[in-house]
This record gives sequence, structure tokens and C-alpha cells, in this order.
Amino acid sequence: MKDLIKKLLPVWLKKRLRLIVKFFKYHYRCQLIKGPISRNEKIKIIVGAAETFQQGWYSTNEQWLDITKEEDWTKVFSDKKIITNVVAEHVFEHLTKEQCLKSLQNIHKHMIQGGRVRIAVPDGYNPDPDYLRHVGIAGIGDDAADHKQLLNVDVLKQLFADIGFEPNHVEGYTKDGTLITNEFLDDEGFIYRSRKHSTEKRRQRWAFVDAETSLIVDGIKL
Repeated sequence: MKDLIKKLLPVWLKKRLRLIVKFFKYHYRCQLIKGPISRNEKIKIIVGAAETFQQGWYSTNEQWLDITKEEDWTKVFSDKKIITNVVAEHVFEHLTKEQCLKSLQNIHKHMIQGGRVRIAVPDGYNPDPDYLRHVGIAGIGDDAADHKQLLNVDVLKQLFADIGFEPNHVEGYTKDGTLITNEFLDDEGFIYRSRKHSTEKRRQRWAFVDAETSLIVDGIKL
């Protein structure tokens, strides 16, 4: 019945309904996270979550937590250091280098000692030229028109180090074309677009190699 209704609805109405659902979902998330923060509980968050979520994590959205804006972090977290883990899956490629640094500064400020940030982005060292055309700056892939950077492991590790995180290359290519595939724990940050969780069904959805993979780098707060 649900699928039938979707087929019968006009496109403009389906778009409007999706926007309404997102509005209420994002508003609910904003209210939901206030409880543990007020109780000074340690929490795990997903930044730039869109409609994704993980069990035991709090999804945040740009509409009320723009990770580049210190005032948003202060408004939500009241300068408390209670975050143990952060996941940013395909978020940082939409930021400039300066915005990346500012975002990591904001995360660092609100994270406990030994906390972990896991960043997944398109891999600038991927040797396949078709992949790079899709995911590069103003790329031709889905949502890639807004890509402002094509990050690689060396750049991302330096961004982490500049803010005071110890970087660790989890997955992706090195400059010399070596593919790194270290094991990682999902409860420290589930990455949907990873070699670990790539499936044949999802790979067939895209028209280019490695579309369902990422460069993954962790940063540990020293």
C-alpha cells in the first residue's frame, strides 16, 4: 500500500513531503540530544548525518549544528567536554580547508581526552581516473557538484595533526598507490561507504569503480 501511494503521488508533492519529514526529524534530534548533555553524559555523535543514524549514537544536522560554527557548538554543548566519538562520513569534502580546520577545532574543544574522530571522504589517491572525475572538485557524481576539496591521506593526517589529534590511516590509498585496509570497530564509528560494508547490490547502483568506498582516517585527541 505504501509503495502504491508513492507511485500515485506527483513528484512535487513527494518532494514537499520529504522536506516536511526532514524538518520534524531534524528538530526531534535537536531536542533528543539535550537530555544527555544536561546530565553531562558521555556521548557519541554523527555530524552532517542527513537522514542516517547508528544505534547508540546521536545524529546531528547542519540546520542546528553547523560544524564550522563555534557558536553552534557552544549553543548545543555549552562548552562541555563530553563527546567520546565523532563520525563524519562524506562531509569534509564539502568544506574548504579553513572550514575543515575550524570544524576539527570545534570537535577537539568538546571532546574528552582520548576521544576518536573518524572521517570518511572520497579518496584523492585512488588511481582510477573515472573515480576521480566523479568525486573530485565539482565532480560529476551524485552530490559531488558541491565538492570543494579532493582530500588524500597525507592532507587529512596533516589537518588532524595541526589541531592536536594523532592520525591513523584506516582505509584507502597511499601516495604510491598502496591500498590500506585495516580492520576497524563499528562501535567506534560505522562507515557505510567502506570496503568493509560495501555490497554487490550497492555497487551496481553506481556507474564507477570504488563508489561505495572511502578514504578513512581516525584522529585521537592527545
